[in-house]
Amino acid sequence: MTSSYNRSETTIPRVEEMFSQGSTTESTESSILERLETLTNQTGQLRVDVQDRPVKYNSQVRDLGDENYTLNEPLMVSIEEYPGEDTVIASFPEIEMFGEGATEAEALMNLKWAILDLYEELMETTPAELGDLPKAWLVILRKIIKQNS
Repeated sequence: MTSSYNRSETTIPRVEEMFSQGSTTESTESSILERLETLTNQTGQLRVDVQDRPVKYNSQVRDLGDENYTLNEPLMVSIEEYPGEDTVIASFPEIEMFGEGATEAEALMNLKWAILDLYEELMETTPAELGDLPKAWLVILRKIIKQNS
């Protein structure tokens, strides 16, 4: 499958071109200053936007921090770090679980505890009492978690 896209380019005369066309006039200098001010404002706004965005990446969880349980396979989790807020969120979207903490390690530990709490709660509940979504979560959790004897 081949994909194509249209690339648009904005054509802005380069400063050198404006000067090479002859001597600069006040209107040319004014135009250059206006464009420079616009670019300065845009880059400043981009800097603010980027600084406020969370840093997102994936990580793996290989155990649940409880020797009574073993993971059959590592879990792929999402991590979001919020700069300037001392907040890290670790999530396992497949079952809508998350853990929050000041560090990645703390967020991951809280996520592990939340997963275990959900697993134990779902295992103690009869299937008739569970809705469709909790039933789906239980199927997933039964595949990935093994309770040790």
